[in-house]
Amino acid sequence: MGSLWGQSCIVASMSEVEFNYFRMEVASQSIESSRIALLKAVLPEHCLSAAQLRDLLWTLDYESSRVEVLRFAADRVYNPATLHEILEPLFTTESGKREFERWWEKWQKSRSKK
Repeated sequence: MGSLWGQSCIVASMSEVEFNYFRMEVASQSIESSRIALLKAVLPEHCLSAAQLRDLLWTLDYESSRVEVLRFAADRVYNPATLHEILEPLFTTESGKREFERWWEKWQKSRSKK
C-alpha cells in the first residue's frame, strides 16, 4: 500500500465498511493526540473523499488539530475541488476560520505548482 503515496488519488481505497470501522477506531481514542497519531499512521496510505475526511476531522475536538491533519491528509483526497465547501463548516471560531483559510490558500498555491 505504501506505493500509493506517490500516486494521485482517483478513487477511495477503503470500502465503506473499512472506512466506518476506521472512523470508529479513531473516535474511540481517549485523547486527541492519539487520534491524530492514528490518522497520521493510516491516512498517507489511503485515498478518501472530501466527505470522508470531514467525517474523520469531526472526531477531533480542536480546530487547530483539524488543520494539523489537513496538512498531511488533503493531498490524499480524490475530489479536492469540493474540499473548501465541505470542510469550511468544521471551523466555527474566528481563529479557526482564519487558520483554515490560511491553510487553504497555502494548499491551493502548492497544488498549482505541481
